[in-house]
Amino acid sequence: MLACKSTKPVNTGYDEDLSVFRLELPKVNDVASVSKILKEPVELQGHITREIDSISHLMVAQNKKLNVRDGFVIQVYSNTNRDEALDIHNYCQDLFPDLITNLTYNQPNYRIKMGAFHEKLTATRFLNEIKKTFPKSIVIAEKIPIIVPDE
Repeated sequence: MLACKSTKPVNTGYDEDLSVFRLELPKVNDVASVSKILKEPVELQGHITREIDSISHLMVAQNKKLNVRDGFVIQVYSNTNRDEALDIHNYCQDLFPDLITNLTYNQPNYRIKMGAFHEKLTATRFLNEIKKTFPKSIVIAEKIPIIVPDE
C-alpha cells in the first residue's frame, strides 16, 4: 500500500509580501451604468475612423495589384521522385482536363496541386471525386489567381 503524504506547505525559507504591487480597481456601485455601457456599441469618431478607412483602402488596392486572393487547392501528390511526379502530373491533366494542374518543386519535394477554388466547401466536394484516384489528396489553403474576364 502507498502511504499518503501530508498536504502541509513546505517551509522554504523564502517570504516576500508583494501585495503592495497589486492594482486596485475602482469599486463600481452603480450596476445599471455598467450594463448600459456593455450593451451600447461605441462609435468611432475623428482621426480613428479616417485611419481605419485609409488602411482598408490600402489593403484593397494592394490586393488588386497582386491579382490573387485567398482560396483553396487540392494537393494530390508530394514526394521527392521527379519522374513519378511528371507521370502523375500528365495523368491528372488527362483525367481532369478542365482543372488547372500545377507541378511545383519546393526543395526537396515535388508537389502536384489541382484546381483553384474560392470556397472550401467546393474544394471538399471535388476532393471526394479525386480521392477515388488519389486517396492521399488533401485540401490546402493557398493564394489563387483572380481571373478577370476579357471585356
